Amino acid sequence: MPPDLRWGGAFFVSGGHVSYKLGLIFSTTGSYAALGQSAFAGALGAIDKVARASGIEIEPVIRDPGGDPALYAAMTSELLDAGVRNIIGAITSWSRKDMIPILERKGGLLWYPCPYEGFECNDHVVYLGAAPNHHVVPAIDWIASQRMSRAYLVGSNYVWGWETLRLARDRLQAYGIEVVGERFIALGSDQHDHVIDEITALSPDCVVNSLIGPSSVGFVRSLGARDRSRQGKAGHLISFNQTEADLDELGAHADGLLSVGSFFAEDADPALCAVARAHAPNGRVSAFLATAHAAVEIFADSVTRAGTDAPEAVFRAASMAPVSTALGAISIDPVMRHAALAPRVAIARDGRFRVIERATAPVAADPYLSRQGLPVVDRRRPVPRPQLRIVK
Repeated sequence: MPPDLRWGGAFFVSGGHVSYKLGLIFSTTGSYAALGQSAFAGALGAIDKVARASGIEIEPVIRDPGGDPALYAAMTSELLDAGVRNIIGAITSWSRKDMIPILERKGGLLWYPCPYEGFECNDHVVYLGAAPNHHVVPAIDWIASQRMSRAYLVGSNYVWGWETLRLARDRLQAYGIEVVGERFIALGSDQHDHVIDEITALSPDCVVNSLIGPSSVGFVRSLGARDRSRQGKAGHLISFNQTEADLDELGAHADGLLSVGSFFAEDADPALCAVARAHAPNGRVSAFLATAHAAVEIFADSVTRAGTDAPEAVFRAASMAPVSTALGAISIDPVMRHAALAPRVAIARDGRFRVIERATAPVAADPYLSRQGLPVVDRRRPVPRPQLRIVK
């Protein structure tokens, strides 16, 4: 008898095995390749794991935009036209926002695995990365706990940099911490000498760095080379998105860098470490790798519950109950569509991150910071109102 072969959207049943197509859109080449490679490795490792552990086979349909923002929308359209209904991918918020109109028009679902700046909730996205209350808020609270009084802000010149530093500035000023400077650098650019000149002249207690990719790597290395007095001092440099993905490139210049996120390699179990060795070019676990791995695990669990890969049914299944993943048990809010995560504060030393603070339980995402409020340090002093910022 011929094998049982029935097509159903982006999946088919053959010989008792169920197979689903899953789009993977990650820039594994280009300006932020290290981040894309790490996330892509996590997804591939999880696809292998799911195939071994169940009768579900996931067929990855892979695209590499090479860091070119113009290609994300076109590749999303191409995959959806080919019958792919679910996509894991995008690194930058720029690319995610370019993909959303295509997802809306063609009925796809994006599983977004990266930390982002918040202030978004879309019916065609599942937000699995850290939201602002998972990274900006703990980072600024840590700065205040160290009695720092002067901070300098630098970020990539697009929505991630603008929004994370806006939130950081508001919270710093509420604590009474002076923001002595704020500058933005073009995405992917290494032209930052003028920023480092200003930092060395102003000598702030800490530098809040919201750059990404090679811009961040070049900046951290150059700042370390120019101002050696900072190197090794805990929290002299603060990041909302630094992970192990490109920590090797920073070398000793990363010592003392404080990062806040949903996962660090010291929390990885042996199975996730094996995934990194098998699939990641640098062999290291990062939050990007772990979250993309978790995205595949949740997708596989959800299509099993739903019996289909139709986006509405898959999301409904994903938000019904916690799913065991590489990040731990993950719950997704059925209304806000964000994952609850346990924030960690970590400091880089000798090429690795060491966690110094961690939440005792997952914290519900608060993408609009509607439940946070600004700190009131002195009740006799009104909380400062947001000010017009003129930055360069």
